[in-house]
Amino acid sequence: MIIRLTRVSGACIFASALLTTIASCQHYFGVAHAATYYVAITGNNSNPGTESQPWRTVAYAVWTMVAGDTTYVRGGAYNEGEIRFRNSGTSGAPIRLLSYPDEAPIIQFIDPHSTSNRILIQHANGYNRAIGWITIEGFEIRNGYEGIKYHNLHDSTIRRNRIRDNLGQGILGVGGTRVLIDRNIISHNGDFALCASTPSACNKEHGIYANGSAMTITNNLIYDNLSYGITFNGSSTSIYNPAKFAGPEFANSTNWVIANNTFAYNRYRGGIVVWGTTCNNARIENNIFYENSVLVSWAPQGIEFVGASLGSSRMTIRNNHFYASGSGGTLAIESGGPLDLVSSDNIINVNPPAFVNGGSNTLPASPDFRLTARSPAIDKGLPPADEPPGETLRTAFDDALWKARRTDFAGTTRPQGRAYDIGAYEYRADGDSQSPTTVQGVQIR
Repeated sequence: MIIRLTRVSGACIFASALLTTIASCQHYFGVAHAATYYVAITGNNSNPGTESQPWRTVAYAVWTMVAGDTTYVRGGAYNEGEIRFRNSGTSGAPIRLLSYPDEAPIIQFIDPHSTSNRILIQHANGYNRAIGWITIEGFEIRNGYEGIKYHNLHDSTIRRNRIRDNLGQGILGVGGTRVLIDRNIISHNGDFALCASTPSACNKEHGIYANGSAMTITNNLIYDNLSYGITFNGSSTSIYNPAKFAGPEFANSTNWVIANNTFAYNRYRGGIVVWGTTCNNARIENNIFYENSVLVSWAPQGIEFVGASLGSSRMTIRNNHFYASGSGGTLAIESGGPLDLVSSDNIINVNPPAFVNGGSNTLPASPDFRLTARSPAIDKGLPPADEPPGETLRTAFDDALWKARRTDFAGTTRPQGRAYDIGAYEYRADGDSQSPTTVQGVQIR
């Protein structure tokens, strides 16, 4: 039997005589009936979904969950078709799909050529309806048409997943606001076979492809994807249309933060493309761009602007580390129009970032993008510019955003030394208390 418990904050109970206070507390804490479910490869969907009698498929659990529910998935490989989130959580009662503690479940889709084989987040009442307060954390997600696709998602987190070997995008976001993509490995996504036979298809699939506002993409390893690591979509497809988007904030691509990611070895394009006219007021900082545009020497390996004629807001590109040996693309930043662009304190094409394993122009079999002791990326990053809202306004999602900028890919607190490091990893040997050795000729722009 699944026991649903009503969750009420102590502050609300204490103030139970004051109806207005109760209403306020319910709005903040999201009083709801919550259930905890379990999935295991030994389970059966006719079971009640308890830890001792788990369900068998992730799809069944996700279809069942409503606001406040959490599902833990045990280790093992799950052969799945479509996994669809159709219900929205609330601020105080999110919907959470989590790996069981210390176990590593694998979602492997049964047919990557079937458009339904993916994790889909889409409201039951239509794809133009807002859906949010959802967390997906701790999975390997592979062999899908896409890894994860969402429509009009808000206040949600995709964290600590390995999203790989999907036919299309690793993550495809069609409208969103306040979405956190943090501490994932996003690798080898795209139709490599089609690219081999049809070269015009080689720039079609990416690690992340998304539009919307207030996106935060932090601490990810984004490498070996077919085309761009991230497509920051401000093209005509992102212009607000109420038949497609839940509101203007879900459409126009503004106020993004792309920080402390490592982009490496993406095949036919660079780390990031800023595409279209609605990509305004973004911060791209503390990222490593290493040996991207592996197979097209004419394309920039760092950041490319395509049709991005920015006039009203600025694009800030600061404290990133760009390096390419010259075997593929080498250009750090390519502007494709009249941009209100601020670019400063970037390390460009002088010294490599000195990874533990990944220091050549060829992707190693087992890449390791941690920094070594004398990496020029150590202590060269910026601290977050954002501050958390006041205590009365904070939500669990606000706390997740706050933590993401202060925690690296491995869970290490930033900074470990005198300043933030660049890239997905914070160097921590010996507490990073010593200044990195001076590297002669480091070019700061």
